[in-house]
Amino acid sequence: MNLSLTNTQADSVFLDANIVLEIILERHNQELAKELLSKYSDNLYISSLTAHLVMYFGHKRVDLPVLRRFLADYTILPLDSADFEWAFNNIRNGDFEDALQLAVAIRNGCTSLVTFDKPLVDAYGSLNNISVHLLS
Repeated sequence: MNLSLTNTQADSVFLDANIVLEIILERHNQELAKELLSKYSDNLYISSLTAHLVMYFGHKRVDLPVLRRFLADYTILPLDSADFEWAFNNIRNGDFEDALQLAVAIRNGCTSLVTFDKPLVDAYGSLNNISVHLLS
């Protein structure tokens, strides 16, 4: 796993949806995602949008009680109208979902966002109020 967060960053690690979906959908990066979850297990945050995506895609493969237990490992942060406003004003590369995920993380004081999405890192890596990391 090519990711090293400082102790301060590890205090509030926000996971992009693709990190948790790798595990639920048993994709090729699931072991990397599991390593990350194990390393930062006490400090992981996701948005309610990510929780929705886990349920939407996961229910076709995994029973509902299993998905519920899986989501219990994260602090689920709500979406707010301010997040939509931030996303509309700060969208880059035409990917509104990326902007919305960042908005939730920033509004909730997360210091790091981790993703498998290189274009997201390239687009938002220069933000001052959150550190965006590529898991590779």
